Amino acid sequence: MVQADLGGVTDIERKTLTPWSVVSLAQELEIPQAIQNVAEAADAQILGWCACRVIWPEAELLKIAVKKENRGRGIGRSLFEHLVCELQKRKVVSLFLEVRSNNRTALDFYEKHGFLRVGSRPGYYTDPPDSAMILKKNLS
Repeated sequence: MVQADLGGVTDIERKTLTPWSVVSLAQELEIPQAIQNVAEAADAQILGWCACRVIWPEAELLKIAVKKENRGRGIGRSLFEHLVCELQKRKVVSLFLEVRSNNRTALDFYEKHGFLRVGSRPGYYTDPPDSAMILKKNLS
């Protein structure tokens, strides 16, 4: 992701359950240990994006978001697979993430891709209130 992608990513974020602000997105670009990737259509329209932080030898997946009308087309999977390849090149051994406990679609996606539930954080999310499930995937 580059500065020019912020408008398209912000449009996606506005329609997510836990949106990132344009300020947060811009700040993310300044973090040296952060990875942000976008998925683009042939016309350069942003279809999805992901963000991750590497705290070697581990990493944390902060977000994968795909435009609502483009979900179910493998964009999230492609973003995830590209990220995993990048992390493996950096010799990252574990990838963690938090997901809302009632987000069945996300939980199914991550479990399908080898994540295991390793913990929870009751009352972690607000608006609407929800607990966070902590998931981990071994990359080595």
